[in-house]
Amino acid sequence: MLQPGHLSIWLPDENDIYGSLSPRLSAVRAWGAAAEVVQQMHLEIPIAVAPTYNDLLLRCYLESQKMVEMQPGVGPSIQGVWYQPGMGVFVLPLLVKDQARGVLLLQDTVPLDRFSIERQGLLVAIASQMTIALENVRLYRKIQRFNSDLEQLVQQRTSELATEKERLQTLHDISAEINSTLELDRLLYTSLEALAKITRVRYGTIMLMDKETEHLVNEAVLGFSADEVDTFTRFAIGYGVAGWIAQYKRPVIVDDVQQDERWIEIPDNDPARKHAGSLVAVPLVAHQEVLGVVILSHEEVNYFHDDHLRLLTASAGPIAMGIHNARLYTEIVTQMEVRSTLVQRLRESETRDTAILQSLADGVLVGDINGRVLSVNPPGADMLGSTREELLLLDLQTILNHVLGKREEELPLNELLSHPTNKDNTPRRFETTVNIGMRVVNMRLGPVLLEDNEMIGVILNLRDMTREVQSDRLKTEFIGTMSHELRTPMTAIKGFTQLLVMGSLGPLNDTQREFMTTIQTNAQRMIDIINDVLELTKIETGSIDLEIRPLHLAEALSGVVSDLQQLADEREHNLTISIPPGLPLVQADANRLYEVLYNLIANAIKYTPRGGSVWVEAHEADADDLPSSVRNYLLSNRRYTQIDVRDTGVGIAPEEIDRVFERFYRTDNPLKVEAGGTGLGLSLTKPLIEIMGGYIWVESELHAGTTFSFILPAAQNVKTS
Repeated sequence: MLQPGHLSIWLPDENDIYGSLSPRLSAVRAWGAAAEVVQQMHLEIPIAVAPTYNDLLLRCYLESQKMVEMQPGVGPSIQGVWYQPGMGVFVLPLLVKDQARGVLLLQDTVPLDRFSIERQGLLVAIASQMTIALENVRLYRKIQRFNSDLEQLVQQRTSELATEKERLQTLHDISAEINSTLELDRLLYTSLEALAKITRVRYGTIMLMDKETEHLVNEAVLGFSADEVDTFTRFAIGYGVAGWIAQYKRPVIVDDVQQDERWIEIPDNDPARKHAGSLVAVPLVAHQEVLGVVILSHEEVNYFHDDHLRLLTASAGPIAMGIHNARLYTEIVTQMEVRSTLVQRLRESETRDTAILQSLADGVLVGDINGRVLSVNPPGADMLGSTREELLLLDLQTILNHVLGKREEELPLNELLSHPTNKDNTPRRFETTVNIGMRVVNMRLGPVLLEDNEMIGVILNLRDMTREVQSDRLKTEFIGTMSHELRTPMTAIKGFTQLLVMGSLGPLNDTQREFMTTIQTNAQRMIDIINDVLELTKIETGSIDLEIRPLHLAEALSGVVSDLQQLADEREHNLTISIPPGLPLVQADANRLYEVLYNLIANAIKYTPRGGSVWVEAHEADADDLPSSVRNYLLSNRRYTQIDVRDTGVGIAPEEIDRVFERFYRTDNPLKVEAGGTGLGLSLTKPLIEIMGGYIWVESELHAGTTFSFILPAAQNVKTS
C-alpha cells in the first residue's frame, strides 16, 4: 500500500530490555533497498544522548518521538550505516506505555509523496498495531523464557532435594547402624560404604587412633588392594594429610593431592605410577578426643566441593560416637569377662578354702580389719566351747578377753590391727598357751596381708595341745620322781665320800684319796644334773616359785662375776662389764636372774679359747635394732632392758643355732670335752627368761664368737616422752 523504497523494523536485543551493560538496536527485518545488508546491522545505544547527536533512528528510540526528514544530512557523523543515500527518512517509535520498544524505519526517494501528513497518520496506526503485536510476541517469549527458567529451577531444586534426601537417608542409615550394632568393624565398613555411595567415589578409609603408639591405623578400607593397604597402615600424628587432620582437628578438601605439601606419596609395585586426584577428609571427634579420620578420594582433581565436606562433617559426629560406644562396650565386655572369671575363681577359691578350713584339725577364726569375726571352723568353735553361730555374732577382742582374762595383753589385737608389720615389713605374730576348760590350747594371732603388705584381716589359730602337754607332764613327772629318788642316795654317797676324804673314818693313802675325790666330784656332778632336771621339771609343770621385783642389774652381775672371776683368770680371759648409768631397774626374780647370767657367762668363758675376751653389756632396748622375730614378742608401750653376753669363742655353726636351747644338746666344737657340762644350762635359761616376761636369742659366726642377748621388762614399765 505504501511501497517505500526501504522498510525495516529495529528492536533492542532481548537482554537489553533487562538492563544489558551494552544495549544495542538490531534490524530484525528489512524490505526493499539493501534489505539483506541492513538485517545484519546493529546500532550501539548510548547511555545518554548528547545534545549534538543527530542519528534519527537512535533519537527516535531514545526520545520516543517520530522523526521526519525529507532531506536528512548525510555523513558518518550524522546518520548511521542504515541510511540509504538520497532518500528521505521517516522513523516511528513503537511505544508501549510511552516507552519505545523499537522503531519502524521508512526510507524513500520521494519522501513528500510517501510521508505526507495523511500517510503519516496511517503509518502511526500501522506502527501502533505492529507495536501491540510485537509486545505480545515479546511477552509470550518472556513467558516462555520464565517457564523455561522455572522448569530449570524446579528441576534443579528437585535434583537438590533428591540429593539432600539421599544425604539425609545416608545419615539416617549411618545413625541406624550405629544404634543397631556395637560391633566396631561392621560399624566402620557400613559407614564408609554409605559415604562412598552418596559421594560416588570408589576409594575411602577410616583410620583410628592407637592409644598405645599414638598412630593412626587403618581399620576400614574401600577400593585398595591388600598390598596397598599394608603400605600405609600407620601414620604418626602430624604426618601426612590424615596426621595433619588428627593434629589440628579440622576438616579439609584437597583439590589436587599432587599439589598439596601434606600429601605423602606411597610407594607401590609400579614406580612410574603416581597417585593423583582429590580427597576430602574429616576428623572423628568424641568428647573432645580425636578417635580417628575419615578420608574419601577420587581420581579426578577438583572433584569434591563444600556439599561433600558438609556431608562428611555431619556424618563424622555420629560415627565418632558410635566408635566411642563400641569401644566402651568392648571394654565393658572385657571387664565383665575378666570379673566373671575372677568371681568364678573366687567362688572356687572360697569353696576350696572353706573345705580346707572345715577339714583342719586346728581351730581357725578369721576376722576383718575391725576385728569382727568372719569365719570359724568347727574345731575352733569346739575348742572355745561355743557354736559357730554364736562366735560369728562376736568380735575377736571379746573372745580374747573371755579366754585370756588378765593375760589379754599376750595377744594384743588392737596393737596388731594398728601395726600389723614390723619395721622391716615382716608380719607381726603373737603366741600364748592357755587352759580352756579341760583343754590346753596354743593360740597364735597374726595379720592377713596382701602382697603389698596391705592388711585385709586377722587370723587366730587354735591348736589343742592337751595330749602333748599331758604326755610331756607325765614324762616330766616321771623324770622329776626319778630325779628325786636319785638325789637321796646320791646325797648319802656324797656325804660318806666327803667323810672318807676328810679322814674321819681313818687315814687314806694317796691312791685311795684320789679315788675318793673322783667319786666325790662325780657325785656332785650327778647331784647338779639332778637339781637341773628338777628345776626344769618345776618350770614345765608351772610349780616354780618366783618373786618378781625391781632389781639392780649391776648387783646381780657383781655376784655372778665374783663367782666366775677365778674361772676367767684360769683361762686367761679378759672379762669386761659395761652398764651405763641411769639404766632402769629390771623386773625379775633375783635367784633366777643369777642362774641366767651365771649360765650365759660361764658358757662364754668355757667355750672361748685361752686368752680370749668376754663382754657383758646392758642398755635400754630399741625396737628398731632388734630382730623381727624378737619384735613380735614386744608390746609397743613397754620398756625393756637388753643384756648381751659376747665372746671371741669358737662360735656356733648356722645349722646348730636353732638347737642350742634343746635339752641335753651340746654343739660340736673343739672345746666340747674341756668345757664339760650336761647340756641343760641353756634349756633352763630360755624358759626362765620367758616366765620373767623376757626373750632370748643368739647370733654367732663360726670361729669368730657368739653373742647371747636377752631382754627383760624394765621396772618403769610404760614408755614416757
